[in-house]
Amino acid sequence: MQLRYISVAHLVAAAGGDPWAINATLQRGRPAQISALARTFHDAGELTSEAESAFSEARRRFEAAWNRENGDHPINDAAEVQRATGSLGVQAAQLPQVAVALERVAAILAEAQRAAAGQIRVLEGQLEAADRELGEAHTLLHSHHLPMSHEMALEDIIGDLEHRAIDQTAAAFRQIEHIREMYSDLLHRLKTQMRMQSGYDGAVPALDGSEAESPESPEQAEGDVHAALAGDHSAASRVNAVLNSFTAEQLAGKQPLTLEQAAVLSQLQAQQHGMSINELWTAAQGVGDQREMIANSWQLMSNPALVFPRTNLKPGAVQGTEVVRGGEAQLPEYLQALNWAWPTYLNQLDLLANIVKAGNPALQTNTDLDRRMIRHAAAVMNLQPWQLDLGGADDHREMDRIMGSVVADLFRAVSPDHPVVHDMVAGSQGKVFLDNMSRHFWSDGGKSAASLFDWVEGAARGTEAKLAAETARCYGLYLGEHGADLLRLPGGHSMGEVNPHLIRSMAHGLAPYLSNIAGLPGGSPDFGDFHDSPNEVESGKMPFAKRVFSVLSTDKVASDYFNGAADRQALLAEAAYAREFTSHAADLNSYNENLHNAMTLRGLVNFGIDSATRAEVDNHAVSQEAAQQAAYDHRKTAYEAAARAITGAVGLVPEGGPIIGTGLGVLAIVAEKDFLGEAPTASAPSDYSMPYMSIGSADRELLNAVIASGQPVAIEPSFMVDGRIGTPDELAGRIANLTSAHYDHVLNEALTDLFAQSFGDAHGRPFIPDQDMMNRYNQFAKDSSPPGR
Repeated sequence: MQLRYISVAHLVAAAGGDPWAINATLQRGRPAQISALARTFHDAGELTSEAESAFSEARRRFEAAWNRENGDHPINDAAEVQRATGSLGVQAAQLPQVAVALERVAAILAEAQRAAAGQIRVLEGQLEAADRELGEAHTLLHSHHLPMSHEMALEDIIGDLEHRAIDQTAAAFRQIEHIREMYSDLLHRLKTQMRMQSGYDGAVPALDGSEAESPESPEQAEGDVHAALAGDHSAASRVNAVLNSFTAEQLAGKQPLTLEQAAVLSQLQAQQHGMSINELWTAAQGVGDQREMIANSWQLMSNPALVFPRTNLKPGAVQGTEVVRGGEAQLPEYLQALNWAWPTYLNQLDLLANIVKAGNPALQTNTDLDRRMIRHAAAVMNLQPWQLDLGGADDHREMDRIMGSVVADLFRAVSPDHPVVHDMVAGSQGKVFLDNMSRHFWSDGGKSAASLFDWVEGAARGTEAKLAAETARCYGLYLGEHGADLLRLPGGHSMGEVNPHLIRSMAHGLAPYLSNIAGLPGGSPDFGDFHDSPNEVESGKMPFAKRVFSVLSTDKVASDYFNGAADRQALLAEAAYAREFTSHAADLNSYNENLHNAMTLRGLVNFGIDSATRAEVDNHAVSQEAAQQAAYDHRKTAYEAAARAITGAVGLVPEGGPIIGTGLGVLAIVAEKDFLGEAPTASAPSDYSMPYMSIGSADRELLNAVIASGQPVAIEPSFMVDGRIGTPDELAGRIANLTSAHYDHVLNEALTDLFAQSFGDAHGRPFIPDQDMMNRYNQFAKDSSPPGR
C-alpha cells in the first residue's frame, strides 16, 4: 500500500489501535508447519476410525483456509515426535489425538490469518481510494484557480475524507482484534485439551504466533537488514513494515520503541554507517518500490526523540545493551561528512534529496536529517554564483539548471518536516534564507520553494497552529521589510511575475492572519502584533502591511485570494454595522469600529493593487495607458472572489439583473460598485493615483448596506438602479443636469432621515458615521505612493 496524503502513523493514533500490528502478530504463525507436524504425529500413531475421521475433517478445514506455501520449516517433525514419546511419555495410542488437536490449531490459525488478511485488504483498498480522492482534492485546492467558496468546500471534503479513513481504520482494528481474541480463546482451549489428554503442546508456542513477543529478533533483524541492503525485495518489505509501524507518540518520544522496532533500527544504523552516497543510492534503487526504506531509516535514526540500542560496526554484529539517542551523529558517516566544496558536491546533494523524497513524510518530525538538508540548501544559496545571479549578473536559466534544481529537490525533500522549516525561517539566518529564495528566478515558478509553506494555511487551526502562525509571521515580516525590492527585481520584474507559485503559497499562508497584519481585533494570538506600531496603524501609514499587500498583488491568482479574503472580511464588517443599525444598537455612534475595520481593509487592498500596478509600469510589463484598467481589473476579480465566497455562487449576478432576497449575498452584489468605483474610460488620465472616497460615496455605501439588510430606504426612485442606489455615472443618463452637489445632498438627506426614523431626533441620537468612514479610507489614498519610495 502506497499512500501520499494519508499518514498511517496518524491513522493508528487517531483510530485508537493498529490493525496492521495485530494482523502481523497473527501472520507470524505458521499453520503449514503445524499441519505438517500434525501429519507426522498422525502417521506415527495407532489409528482408529474415529481419530482418522476427526483428523481428516480438521485437515479439510485447514486446506480450505490455507492458500500459501512457505518453505520455512523450523521444527524437525520426526525429532519432535520422538521427544513427545520419549521425554514427555506420550503413548502411541495418544499420538492421533495430538495429531487431531494440532491439525485443528493449524486450521483455526489459517482461518484467523485469512480473515485478518481480508480485513487488511479491504482497509487498504479503502485507504488507497481515499488517498486518491485526497490527492485530487489537494491538487484542486493548490491550483489556486478556484473560487474561495469552492476552496472552503474542498477543505470540508478533505476533512471528511480524513475522518472517514480514521473510522475505517478503527473499524478494521476492532474486527481484527475480535478475530485475534476468538483465535486466542480457541487456541487456549485446544492447548489445554492437549495437555490434559496427552501432556503435550510442545511445538505450538513456536509456531502459532500468538505468544511471540518480537518477530524480528536481533539476529533476524541483522539478517533482514543485510539482505535488504543487498537488494532483497522481500526482506526490504519486512523492514519497511517495521519502520512504518512507528506511531506519532513514539516519534515524539512519548512512548518507547518495541523490541522489533529497536532491533531493526539499530541494524540499519550500524550497517549503513560506512556506506558511500553512491552505495546508499544503489541500495535504495535496488529494492524497487521498497526504496523508501533508506530514507525512512535516516529520518528515524536522526530523530532526537528516539532512543535505540547500539550495534557494533562489524559484520554480523547484533545489538548490545548500550543505547544511543537519535541525531545527526547516527546518520551514515558519508552524510555527516558530506563535502561542502563547490561545485563537486551538488550531484551528491541531488542524490541525497532524491533518496529522501521517496520516504514516508509521516516520519519527518523534527529530524536532524531534515535540518542538515535545509542547511545544505541555505549553503548553496549563499555561494557566490547564486549571489551574483540575484544581482542580475548571470543568465538566470543557466544558474537554475546548475544549482537551482538541486536546491529545489532539497526543498521538496524537507518540506514535510514543518518544525524544521519553521526553525529555519525563524532562526538567525531566516531573513537571508527567505531573501535568497524569493529573489531567485526559479524555472518552476517557485513551486518547489512554495512546498516549504504550502502546509501553513491548513495548519492555522489545528495541532500545529502555533508553528504555522510563527512561520507565516516570519515570511510576512520579510515581505513587509523587503517589499520595495521585490516589486522591482533586477531586469524589470516583480516577485509575482518570476515566482508566482511562491507568492500564491505565501498569500494562502498569510490569509488566516489578515486581522493581525491590518492591525484589527480578532487576530491570532499565536501570530501576535505585526510590525507596524500603534501610531502607524492609527494614522493609516502602516508601511509593513502596505508592502505585504503590494507584493502579494504582483500575481493575479495570489491577489484574488489574499485581497479577496480581505474584501470578504470588509463586507462582513459592513454587514455587522448594518445589523447594529437595523437592530437599534444602544452603543451606535458616529465612530463605528466595524466601519473603521472595513475601511482599513479596503484601503490596504486598493493601496496594494495600485502599488503593484505602478511597479508593473516601472518594469515595463504594463503601459501607462493600460495601468488604470489593469488596476481596476485586479480589484474587480479580487472582489468577485470575496462575493463568491459569501454568496456561494459560481459567478456574480449578471450586470443589470434584479436583486432578489436580502442578507450577505445581496450585500456582496449591491456593494460591488461601492467597492470598485467606476470602470476607467478611454479618456482616463494615464498619470493616475489611488482614488479618494467622497462623502457621497460613503453615504451611498451605508445606504446600500442597509438596503441589503432588508430595510427600505426613502429616496427618490430615480436614484435606484436594480434595487440599489446608483453611482453618479449610472444616474447621469437618467436624471437631467445631475450635479455632484445634488447627488451628495439627496443621499445625505436620505441617510439623515433613516437615522431619524430609527433613533428619533432627541438629544443623544447617534451621529452619521459617513465622515469618519471616509476619513479612514482616505488616510490610505492620500499616501498612495509605492512603499519604499
